[in-house]
Formats: sequence, structure tokens, C-alpha cells
Amino acid sequence: MSDDRKERLMALGEEVLAEALLEQAEKNDAVYDVVERMLATPEENVARFRAKIVSIAETDRVYEWHEASGFAAQLSGLLDDIDAGVDDPCQGAELVMEFFETDKAVFERCDDSHGEVGDVYCLDARDLFLSYATLCAEKDHLASQVFDLTKRDNYGVRIALIDCAEDYLPQPIIMRLITQFRELLYTGGKSRQRDWQRCIDSLEDQLD
Repeated sequence: MSDDRKERLMALGEEVLAEALLEQAEKNDAVYDVVERMLATPEENVARFRAKIVSIAETDRVYEWHEASGFAAQLSGLLDDIDAGVDDPCQGAELVMEFFETDKAVFERCDDSHGEVGDVYCLDARDLFLSYATLCAEKDHLASQVFDLTKRDNYGVRIALIDCAEDYLPQPIIMRLITQFRELLYTGGKSRQRDWQRCIDSLEDQLD
């Protein structure tokens, strides 16, 4: 929207704009979600996020390829709830990791041929995670959580948090992560060795 249009809309007054927004919210679920987010307290937005997480896990709806774009927008709304509800960086990072844990429920019933849903995880969720993780002072605990999350990456999106480790973790902790993934190569069985080796390679590249 141009600056001119913004100024013209503001000139209409708060009541006119509020009525127009509420009218659109009655017709459009995405607009309704935005209105609810704007009116909610931070605590309520976190509660909205958690309720949506439960809904994703419990629903059995299947999204065809032509519905993936709308589904991706719904998933982005979960990230918006976190962003609107959390100021504490460590809590924010934890909630984004909870979002990553929806990958199984999402990808097992979504045809993401165009990669739009995957981008929500690998780009949008990663960026929101970084905005919190870079400010989180509890680096050891954060790294442990990332390790626990990414050692189980059946859908190839959780590694996004490994690929940007240098942006939020100091080198000694990255080296510790490498050691942990190497231990998995020898003790964790053969079925996931390729994934763990990929994590090791990514982390080692970031140390160069």
C-alpha cells in the first residue's frame, strides 16, 4: 500500500476502519484470525498458539496440492501468534521448536508439491526462531533442545535450525553438538545415520 493510500485510510477515522475490519472478519477466516490476534493479550495469543497445535494434531483433514497455499497461510498464523505473544527470547525459541514438532501431522496429510508449506518451516519459522535464539542467554540449554529436536527429522525441515547454528550459538557449543551427533552415528542405529551425518557436515562447515 502506498503512503498516499495509507494516509487516506487514516483520514477515514478509527470507527470506520474498525467497522470495515470487523465486516471483513465475518467473511474471511484469515482476517478473523488477525483481528483476534490484535485484540488478544500476549498470554491469550500463546494460548491460541497451543490450541492450534492441538487442533493440527487431532484433525484428519487432508490438504491437496491446490490447498497447500491456504494451509501454509494458516501455519504462518501460528508463528504470528508466537510473535505477538512472547517477548522472552528463551520462551519464544522454545515455542518455535514446538511448532517444528507439528511436521509429522502436517506433512503426512498435505501435498506440498510446490514447497509452500515447507518454506513456512525452513524460512519463516527459522527466521522467527533466530530472532529469539540470538537473544536467549541460556545457550547450553538451547543447544540441548535443538539437538533433541533435530536428531529426529523425518521430514527434512528441522535441520533448518542446525544450518543456522552459527547465528545463535558460540563455537564451543557447536563443537559439542558435532560430538553429540557423532556419538549417534555409533550408538543410534543405522536408519538415521545419513541425517546425522548431514547435521555434522553442516555444523563443521559453519566452523570453517
